[in-house]
Amino acid sequence: MNFSVIDKKNLNKKIFIAFLLFLFILSLASAAYGAQYPSHTPSFYVNDFANVLDSSTEQQIIETASQLDRKTGAQVVVVTLPELGDQPLEEYATGLFREWGIGSAKNNNGVLILLDVGGRQSRIEVGYGLEGILPDGKTGRIQDNRMVPYFKEGDYNQGILLGFDAIVGEVYSEYGIEYEGLAGYKDYGHDGWYFEKEIRVPGPFIFIGIIVIVILLILDNRLTGGMFLRFLLVMLIRGGRFGSGGSGGWRGGGGSRRGGGGSSGGGGSSRRW
Repeated sequence: MNFSVIDKKNLNKKIFIAFLLFLFILSLASAAYGAQYPSHTPSFYVNDFANVLDSSTEQQIIETASQLDRKTGAQVVVVTLPELGDQPLEEYATGLFREWGIGSAKNNNGVLILLDVGGRQSRIEVGYGLEGILPDGKTGRIQDNRMVPYFKEGDYNQGILLGFDAIVGEVYSEYGIEYEGLAGYKDYGHDGWYFEKEIRVPGPFIFIGIIVIVILLILDNRLTGGMFLRFLLVMLIRGGRFGSGGSGGWRGGGGSRRGGGGSSGGGGSSRRW
């Protein structure tokens, strides 16, 4: 038996597997670096990159959101985009939420209202600390009853204001503070909805992804001694935080960071029309 031929075959097999592993890890790194987000505007609470909100709407949002922030530390931020493109709405919303640090780091009490005008879709992304008062079902109903009907008609001002007003009202109720509602929208402030606290179970793809990553790390350790993992970590460290470079022609005006370091785990709901 020619052992040199067998050893050569095993070596070629290991090199081939290592090469595939390298390509997979490189694709993950490329995807991470590709997730770029715009800088927020100086007002922070309203970021109308799609230019669909009038000055009166923006002023109402800024005044109401800043007052909510002062009283509770919770932050509700509105973002409109001209066209999100092929990026999944849910992933983009979670990434933007974390990038801007909406809500406080201690309480994770932030909410992002995201409108993709060109893609005809919207999402309410909820921080960990508010998922009890704003479960997925409730945020979905807020969009169905208050926002989407107006978005279908192209009335983004009315849809955003009604959705924003409902979210602010729910946040105030969580802190035991009475909220009268925006001027002209008091009749829409409280619906008397009752929802049992929802328990969200991660989808099967999350578990599959974790298993795949663990297997790849084991292969990397056995075949290359962890070389590709170290390579990936070096790339991440040198690159700093993902998404700090802005996004296309609708970058925000910058300014000091106004978020409190809050985070979201994907709670909320999305709608399309």
